[in-house]
Amino acid sequence: MNFKHFLNHLQQRCEQVTEFESAINERAKEIEMNKGQVLLYPGEVCKYVYFVHSGFLRLYHETPYQEATVDFAGEGQFTTCMASFFTQQKSKEGIVCESSGILFRISYHDWLSLEDLSPVFILLSKAIFQEYLTLISEERNVFRTSNATQKYLYLKSRHPQISNLVSQKHIASYLGITEQSMSIIRKGLIR
Repeated sequence: MNFKHFLNHLQQRCEQVTEFESAINERAKEIEMNKGQVLLYPGEVCKYVYFVHSGFLRLYHETPYQEATVDFAGEGQFTTCMASFFTQQKSKEGIVCESSGILFRISYHDWLSLEDLSPVFILLSKAIFQEYLTLISEERNVFRTSNATQKYLYLKSRHPQISNLVSQKHIASYLGITEQSMSIIRKGLIR
């Protein structure tokens, strides 16, 4: 049942992908994750692209003094530490599960073998990574031109339940503000 849901998401990006359902099924691994489970530590090579069937992920990097949140991924989204995944070099980022759920993961080598199998997978890869890059570009524009409240509202539009899934500290870190500023923003929006 979960695999069909995953396949439907792939098909939304590239209709012909269902012709190779068995090849995808052989390579995509369904994994259950627990809250707090680390999928990737900074300094490791990112070996997987993840699709979030259910649950919520947080991408972060470590500074000498603290952990800084750099992105989130929720239901129906793909995520990876892109630079590490493509180069197979050590990642500066890590990925942690903020809530329990189910993921599908495809390894770097399986991804390449799927692309070798058919040009359809190259089209699928292109569609997935274009979507990811478009989101990053949109986000960068919002962060360049908006105040902290507008950034928070943008984040809430992408992930409506984020306040229930992630600590205020991690949201503040992502927005580049203090926890106290985050608290003021939330109180101001409640009024």
